[in-house]
Amino acid sequence: GLVMSLMIVWLGGPTTLYLTSFAGIDPKETNTWVCKSEKCLNLTTANSSILEVFPCKMIEIVDGKEELVLEAADIEWKLNHTSFSAEFDLYCDVGSRKAQKTLLSSIYFAGALTGLIIGGYLLDKIGRKKSAIIGIVIGGGALLAGIFCHSYFLLLAMRYFIGLGNYLTSTAMYILTVELVTAKPRNLLNGWTGLMWALGYPIAAAVGYFVTNWNYMFLAALIVFLLSTIQVFICIESPRFYLMNNDVAAAKAAFQALADLSNFDMELEKVEISDESKAKELEQSTKQQLIDLIKYPALRLETAMLMMLWTFVAMFYYGFNFGWEALAPDMYLGYVMGGVGEIIAYALTIPLIAWLGRRRAMAVMFVGAALSYLLAIPDVPILGEYSMENIMCLLGIVFVSGTFSGVYMWTTEIAPTSHVGLVFCLSSGSARIGSFIGPYIFNNLYPKTHKAVPLGLLAVIAVVCVLGSFLLVETGDKTMALTPQDIEERRKGYKHQI
Repeated sequence: GLVMSLMIVWLGGPTTLYLTSFAGIDPKETNTWVCKSEKCLNLTTANSSILEVFPCKMIEIVDGKEELVLEAADIEWKLNHTSFSAEFDLYCDVGSRKAQKTLLSSIYFAGALTGLIIGGYLLDKIGRKKSAIIGIVIGGGALLAGIFCHSYFLLLAMRYFIGLGNYLTSTAMYILTVELVTAKPRNLLNGWTGLMWALGYPIAAAVGYFVTNWNYMFLAALIVFLLSTIQVFICIESPRFYLMNNDVAAAKAAFQALADLSNFDMELEKVEISDESKAKELEQSTKQQLIDLIKYPALRLETAMLMMLWTFVAMFYYGFNFGWEALAPDMYLGYVMGGVGEIIAYALTIPLIAWLGRRRAMAVMFVGAALSYLLAIPDVPILGEYSMENIMCLLGIVFVSGTFSGVYMWTTEIAPTSHVGLVFCLSSGSARIGSFIGPYIFNNLYPKTHKAVPLGLLAVIAVVCVLGSFLLVETGDKTMALTPQDIEERRKGYKHQI
């Protein structure tokens, strides 16, 4: 229970991401508006029917370019929720407005990628806890600035640093927490982490529904973020990190602190750390870590396979339309349904991994994802307005979310402690690439070709992931490796049997 409380930090990720996205909902044609500039008043006085026209449809040509007749400075929207999209005039597909809105969405993931790059250095250099605290300061500071923001470029910077802080904090705390437990409870802890992430959906939807001012949504996101990360400041550092840096005294002190918190009687003077001799031989630097990736074939192979799996899993997760909005009457309920779907996925993943092991469970979930994609292709009506595609989309989220949960845990167990920060951040960084490719496939191939093209492509990729899973080792019955040499020993005589 003590260790599981550390993973409450994962509530903050989706909550801050989606709350800051709800703050930018576009006005719709059903919304009304009034004039606030003399230019607008003159136009509506001459022709009152203009007030019934959606502003995006009132276009004039200026110097050969399309421009809006009425911009954000000319009108005031009557909305249930204020929106930075309305305030910064980003809702019309005229000029560079849509590009600016898209940039606001993608800049978050650019910040996330930066956080992972920085984390690849910090996690193994200064430790998991200190890296998480740095992420909290960066993310929290950006959310605080959002309360007072009325500038597009400030909002752009804030979204970037929110992504950076979120991913640095969540990655650091995941690695730290996983290193505090053994293999069997690690599976339960991993499922709990997924549940925390999924619970962020309904929390974000509920807060976003009742908070009507977009600046106050940043305040609400800040409160949730701080409440979900406060325990980071009082948690212990990973003993494995201290051991990796040849600080045996600090490692024993961390063990003692963990024992005291767990009411476990431990006499450290009588405890010998078996990996102490290995730690003394380690040269811990980013340069040496990169050299080791070239020097050790097993470490190189497993890192490459993990990066491939992360890339494709992110393509599935962000690219496949799981149909929540099609099944829900409004956006907020859609996010609640999405959270419920992922809660089911993570809850089912725990017994599946416990029964089959890491590798077989991953393979089964990839097969399930592939079948979901293929069965979504036929146009078969089911239950009135719903089709086979809708049902398979909802089933697909269970398998895809399960693979995301599984690959997180597998990565921390496969990578040696000396390189886990680097390997994890390389893998998760690869997922950011997949998160761009997945939506690109559907936004471009889906409308222009038959839906069998993107769905069939993702099914083939899922089968490739099945094969990639069998190139990796089963880790549920093994202790976590400390050094690259341990990885080489682990793969000696290894067979890729099912």
